[in-house]
Amino acid sequence: MIRQADRESLRSFSTNDPFYTRILSLYESYGGGYDFVGFWVQETESKLTSAISRFEDKFSLYLTDESDLEEISSFLRFQGAGAVMSARGLSLDIKADRVIEGQVLRYNGECYNSELELYSPGIKPFYELLQSCASDIFIVPEYMTFLSDVTHRRNLGKCTILGTNIDGTLVSGLMTVSETSSAVILGAVATHPDFRRRGLSRELVRTLASQINARGREAYVFSASEANTRFYQNSGFAICAEFAEILGSLW
Repeated sequence: MIRQADRESLRSFSTNDPFYTRILSLYESYGGGYDFVGFWVQETESKLTSAISRFEDKFSLYLTDESDLEEISSFLRFQGAGAVMSARGLSLDIKADRVIEGQVLRYNGECYNSELELYSPGIKPFYELLQSCASDIFIVPEYMTFLSDVTHRRNLGKCTILGTNIDGTLVSGLMTVSETSSAVILGAVATHPDFRRRGLSRELVRTLASQINARGREAYVFSASEANTRFYQNSGFAICAEFAEILGSLW
């Protein structure tokens, strides 16, 4: 049975799993009081076996060996999901226009302190940096949507932005996209095209991931390309799981 989740049911999963981290962080950021988010758990034989979240039409799944995948597939089709993120290799009975596959990596590196002068930049200059790196693969959301979400999560301590500047201009930065008390997911790593091949992104990633570990939390990243995976591996991360993101209308 799939039912709406509350704080108690969502927090009953005692795990640092990266897919669960995405769901719990979203709940702790927005709860159930907004139309654009939704949260559910699946209960099988009186045991909670799955957690599901929705942000607009994008769904994230945390599944276990006891999850009822047939019921979850029917639920996603009924909800008209536009995208579904889950562990790779699951037999979900859903069809879509495209599937993006990649790796989940966890930081296993040593404690690292960068020699760069790092700081927490404002949202607008960070957004402008992301725009300078936009491509067919790296799609930057509309500014007001980005501003509203990041401001909200930052105020709650659920989003960290770290950057470095040259001559007063932000040239490299990254942010966390999900944070809980036990795990953090990094994302949106960007260096302005004019300042690449200087190791700036690697310095930022290693420094922030090391700080996260020092506070007793796991640091994860999701990578959908071989080049990005190599970058993170060279920055102290190791592959710990694989993911699949199914895109398109699932009706």
